[in-house]
Parts: sequence; C-alpha cells; structure tokens
Amino acid sequence: MAGLANLVRWEWFKLWRRWMPWILLGILLLFSQLFLWASFGSYLNFKGGNARASFISEFGGRPEQMICDEILAGRIPDLPPGADINALVQQCQQLQSQREELLRQRHNDITLPGSLTAMLPVVQNIGMILVAILTASTLGAEHSWGTLRSILARGTARWQYLGAKLVMMALVAAGAIVVVTAGLALSSAAIGALAGAAPGPASATWNDAAVTAGKAWLAMWPSIALAAFITVLTRSSAAGIALSLGYSFLESITTAIMINLFSWYQTVSNFLLGRNITAWMMEGQDDMGGGAVLGGIVGEFPGELQAILVMAAYTLVLGGLAFWLLARRDIPATGGG
Repeated sequence: MAGLANLVRWEWFKLWRRWMPWILLGILLLFSQLFLWASFGSYLNFKGGNARASFISEFGGRPEQMICDEILAGRIPDLPPGADINALVQQCQQLQSQREELLRQRHNDITLPGSLTAMLPVVQNIGMILVAILTASTLGAEHSWGTLRSILARGTARWQYLGAKLVMMALVAAGAIVVVTAGLALSSAAIGALAGAAPGPASATWNDAAVTAGKAWLAMWPSIALAAFITVLTRSSAAGIALSLGYSFLESITTAIMINLFSWYQTVSNFLLGRNITAWMMEGQDDMGGGAVLGGIVGEFPGELQAILVMAAYTLVLGGLAFWLLARRDIPATGGG
C-alpha cells in the first residue's frame, strides 16, 4: 500500500501542473454559481408579485380573473348575482397558502444550508461529465505520450499504476465538491443578506447538506470507472471521452423514448446506470429537475437502496474489467490518440 500511496502522490504532482483539471474546475464553479444566482433572480421575481395568486372563475359563460391579493384585502370586485363570496375567499386563502409555501421553499433553496442540498445535485450532474473527461484524458495521455511502457519497466505493478490513477480521480472529485461547496456557501451567505428574512422555517439542515455532498461524490465513481474502462480498452483519451459521454446522453434519449412506447422498458430502465444515479441523487428531493442530464424525467425511478447497489455493481464490474484488460495486454512503445 505504501507503493500505491507514493504513486498517488506522483499522480497529483503530474496533475496539478496541467491546465485541464483547473479549467474543468473553473467550469464547474461557473455553472454552480450561475444556477444559484439564477435561482435568486427567480425568487426576487416571484416575491415581487409577478406570480400573484389568481384563478379563473366562470360567471355566466364569461371568464373573469379574480386577483386574490385584492379579494383577501377586502377589495372584492363586482360579482354577478348569486356569486358565492365565501367560496371565493376560501379559494384565495388556499392559493395564498400554496404561494407562501412555494416562496418559503424558494428562499430555502437559495440560502444556507438549503442552497447546498438544492445545488449539489446540479453540480454532480455536471461534475460527473467533467470527471469522466479528466479520467479519460489522464489515462489516455500515457498511451499517446508513449510513457506507459517506461513507467511499468521501472517495476511499477500494473494494478498499482491503474489503482493510483483511479484513486487520484476519486480524490480530485472530492476536492472539486469541497471547492464548489465553499463557493456556494459564500454566495448563499451573500444572497441570504440580500433576500432578507426567511418567510418560514427552513426545511433543510446542515446534516442534509453533508449527506448530499457525500452522495454527490459517490455518484461520480461509476463515471470514473466507465471512462477508465473505455480508455484502457481503446488506448485513446479521445475515444474514452467520446464513448463515455456518448453513452450517458444516448441512455437519456433512449429511455425518454422507449419508456413511453413500451411498458416493459420501465423494468429495463431500473437497471441502467444513469437512471440509478439520478434516483440516488434525487431521493427525498422535491424537484427531480437535476436528473435531466442522465436518466431523464420519465417513468418511475428505483429506490435509494437499489440505486446504490446498481451503482456499486457498475463501478466494480467496469473497474474490474479495466484492471483485467491492463494486466493482460501488451503495452506498445507508442500509440493511442
């Protein structure tokens, strides 16, 4: 294990000197901040009254829009004979209650700690794409540079070489989540001061935020394993990037089509990687919107236990195949793409 630890340190030395990981981290930070501040803008627009509670009521075949804010304030407009004012007031009170609950939830999603539980699933969706790119680039670079044979000739075991790469990618993913979480926390603190007092009690806790961060990290492991397997198989970083990302989007599109055409495809989709990653990240969340990149928003999602078991199976099988291939293949002096 000491040899593996030394290789991991060497991998970090090589990685931090490259531009790619820092560019990818910058992209992840940018997108996380864009989503957070866009949510803040949506909250201000909603709070400002552009989404006032209202309903359409039919009076004598003529639609009239009843503005609930006016009705609840006692400014009831002219109504046709026989109109039930009490029923209108009750409808408005119900709509106003729903609006206040939505306002509270939106405030919770842009201020600490709720902003972390709301934004980290989005970060994970983007991060798993970026970590797949970095994994394929890091593994494929050794082939394209022709340095893999010289590394192994110095006595480095093949399993240690690949293990160090994968451990480094997992640590990089964890570091990226920590950095992005810190950035979200700072922005959320500023937003909290701008947004004012919460309209109700917070629905998320710091424990929820920590759990979401941990789940986001685990959800990136299958992407690392998939990119590693394809790159080892093809000896090409370009192929590793293209095929691993291609699979992700192909699964999403195929599932969205097939699950609406054939009822039996729901069972098939419950064992697909993207669907289970989505289910794992969005378990207990009110909004499934963060799962649009992988899995799609169609059909019923599997439970959390099945999701983690399927993710673990994909990670172990793909990772195991990558180790098996590397252990049994000849290593050319140059090659790859």
